[in-house]
Amino acid sequence: MKGYGLFLLILALILLLIPMPALSRHSTDSSTTTTATTTTTTAKKPPEETVFRMLCGDEVVSLTDREFLTRTLAMEMPASYHEEALKAQAVAAYTYYHRRRLAQEKNPDPDLKGADFVTPNDRFPQDYTEEKLRQRWGEDYDTYSRKIADAVVAVWGETITYDGKLIDACFHAVSNGQTESAEEVWGAQVPYLQTVASPGDRTATGYASTGTFTADEVRTILTKAEPEIALGKNPEDWFGKATLSDAGTVHSQKVGDVSLPGTQIRKLFGLRSAAYSVDFADGVFTFSVRGYGHGVGMSQHGADYLAKQGYTYKEILEYYYTGVQVK
Repeated sequence: MKGYGLFLLILALILLLIPMPALSRHSTDSSTTTTATTTTTTAKKPPEETVFRMLCGDEVVSLTDREFLTRTLAMEMPASYHEEALKAQAVAAYTYYHRRRLAQEKNPDPDLKGADFVTPNDRFPQDYTEEKLRQRWGEDYDTYSRKIADAVVAVWGETITYDGKLIDACFHAVSNGQTESAEEVWGAQVPYLQTVASPGDRTATGYASTGTFTADEVRTILTKAEPEIALGKNPEDWFGKATLSDAGTVHSQKVGDVSLPGTQIRKLFGLRSAAYSVDFADGVFTFSVRGYGHGVGMSQHGADYLAKQGYTYKEILEYYYTGVQVK
């Protein structure tokens, strides 16, 4: 018992000699670690929803950001496309329209009657309600609506910037195998809207299309647009040599005694793109067309193709828009 009492006495002395700051330091480190962990794992607060205002005819229609983006995504890209392509489209569309909203806030256009921009097309947003989408998608409605909703949630609040500013995130359905530069199509040099290869577009359904017109139809269309044009007696000679851009679209073409931009010819004859060639045989002009759209910025089919090759939505956006950041 004496030995046991001596042991307790020695143990008590050891405990009294342990430095209190050491115990205190351990407690502080533990608290710091817990705080740091909490900060790291706390989800970032989603951006607050605001409103997009669109001019539809004479009426201004308002939708929350999320509702607008969900309906826009349903309108702009097939819901059957890969999830990463849908995310890329969602970020591009939000950037495109948010940039216009900010510009309108800074310098209001009275013709917009308080709206941020004119509605994307005559059928938006009324043709992209749940009821209309159920009719359009049928038995795929649940799958497609979930894909679109998930894509919007996944990238909510993300935008594309160049040099710290929102970009003009143009997009189109299918390129002719290479996207076109903004300078070629609209005459303005834009550093992030440059020509890039998009070979996957050649696999798209509808990549190739044709337009046929009789000689009389062509004469009527051209003389209405260019009253002073001289076409000559032989229709075979009406369309001369075309000058092509680096991406392969028609920059300009000799028509009769004038030179017309390829974009104008596309518009006059309702072609799907300005990447075309024209032939004349048996009294008929045939335009052979590649791609669909103006060709600038992100190709939607190209985005789907890249997504299927394993690209993420950020990689897709950074591929089609030169030198940008997604954040």
